Amino acid sequence: MSLPVVAIVGRPNVGKSTLFNRIIKKREAIVDDLPGVTRDRHYAETEWSGQSFVVVDTGGYLPQTSDTIEMAIREQVEIAIQEADVILYVVDRASGITNWDAQIADKLKRSQKAVMLVVNKVDNEMMESDIYQFYGLGLGDPIAVSALQGRTIGDMLDILISQIRNVPMPEVIADEDAIKLAVVGRENVGKSSFVNMLIGQTRSIVTDIPGTTRDPIDSELNYQKRKYLLIDTAGLKRKAKVKENILFFSQLRSVRSIQRADVVLYFLDATAGPTRQDLRVINEATQHRKGIVIAVNKWDLVPKDDKTLFEWEKALRERLGSYSYIPIVFTSVLEKIRLFKLVVAFFCNFPELLGESSNRFL
Repeated sequence: MSLPVVAIVGRPNVGKSTLFNRIIKKREAIVDDLPGVTRDRHYAETEWSGQSFVVVDTGGYLPQTSDTIEMAIREQVEIAIQEADVILYVVDRASGITNWDAQIADKLKRSQKAVMLVVNKVDNEMMESDIYQFYGLGLGDPIAVSALQGRTIGDMLDILISQIRNVPMPEVIADEDAIKLAVVGRENVGKSSFVNMLIGQTRSIVTDIPGTTRDPIDSELNYQKRKYLLIDTAGLKRKAKVKENILFFSQLRSVRSIQRADVVLYFLDATAGPTRQDLRVINEATQHRKGIVIAVNKWDLVPKDDKTLFEWEKALRERLGSYSYIPIVFTSVLEKIRLFKLVVAFFCNFPELLGESSNRFL
């Protein structure tokens, strides 16, 4: 079962990132072990009163150009509504209700999601009377906090946990004996094509348009008297126009699939090379102590000589740093190149999950 997701939304400069850091109990940016990864990320797992959850700060990915900021805000709110189980809607006591606040509130009211209205920058009791104006947003009782000072954050988290526990989480029915394999990677790298090939039938919609895997699709597979559950990571339901939004929320969906999995098969695009997003999600898999195999797909499209594969793999392992031990297979799902090697790499590298000798699969 993946963890509940709590999204922090609101217009710029209301203190979303400060609240995010306060909730995850870190003032400094989260540091990854993987070289080349951006040092600050905008989601993290945390815990309160025995309840673990993922908290998401949507504010960090807003472009700073005036011609796209409104589009970015709108998309982030819409995608956060889609992804979140509970939404923390943050407004600013000092500025009062703005037009943007009212527009975001209207979207949230139509979402039918659990929404908590958090009034930030209430630094002392004298300021608490200012929060009553926010009843005008129609989102219920406003919760007064000071994210910077940590004032009443514990009270807010108590309410949040009660909201989380009241939200019905989707139940994933799977054989407990089945090994769960998450097929993960950026959009349009061949994940669904690989799943379709492996199970021998078209269970996922495969097109050349990124983001067309609309819903989580689990497929059962029996191989060598073993049961497997293939988790094909879903794309976004809504096609975003702002690149930062697409990358961030696709990454969040990958993390939710990783949480459910025993083993991760991570697809890279050989024509594009590893991106920072790829490295960040690979890092997530290792941080969650998941077994992992990297599949470099579309290898048939790469101009090559007798040194290309060696040089490509060497460069990738340098990018992986301390994770350079991860098995790497170069393949083409479309041309069915090295697919048997890819499957064998998965089985052979995780005999502890299978409880049998890896030689059985050679």
